[in-house]
Amino acid sequence: MSSEKEVKLYFVRHGETLFNVEKRLQGFCDSPLTDKGIEQAKSVGIGLSDIEFKAVYASESQRVVDTARYAIGHRNIPIITDPRLKEMNFGALESLLQTEILAQYGNILETLFSISDLNLSAPEGESYLQLFSRTNTAINEIVHKHKHDGGNVLVFSHGVTIGNYLMQLAKMSSYIHHDNCSVSVISYLNGEFYVDRIADTSFRDNTK
Repeated sequence: MSSEKEVKLYFVRHGETLFNVEKRLQGFCDSPLTDKGIEQAKSVGIGLSDIEFKAVYASESQRVVDTARYAIGHRNIPIITDPRLKEMNFGALESLLQTEILAQYGNILETLFSISDLNLSAPEGESYLQLFSRTNTAINEIVHKHKHDGGNVLVFSHGVTIGNYLMQLAKMSSYIHHDNCSVSVISYLNGEFYVDRIADTSFRDNTK
């Protein structure tokens, strides 16, 4: 009989940022949380407050680390950062306004975000397959670390990173958009992953 216990992973996208508001493409580049983003982070933390978490992992991007800190609040849980949980690298498109991208590169964003081909990438950026590879490696290591004790684990990351991971993990036919501070949950047991919920905003929009 397997000695493994169920590990439940709660993925949380970061709160709203300055670049989100300005409609700049934000991957490896960073920008601070807005006041709304801070409130979203605090709110999702309240929504998750009834759940006991064994560990917290986060992308090393500051917007994600800050989201994690606001969400965790007074819980005494260290945040373990991992660069493999960062957002997709958009290469030459990083930090450009959507209008600037349209003027310089035409409809490249429409093509890129159609995800019609997992080998698609921005100029000098990484593809969806490359993004999944690093994300998957990080998640597998997290699961391996916790599968003998089991329990709930918080993972703070980015919209495309989480959405792409779930899409390829579950072999879904399309990508699902993740709002700021939405929550996706997957369970792992005995070598199998199960998707429980995707891009759920009810934790963030709780009325506690």
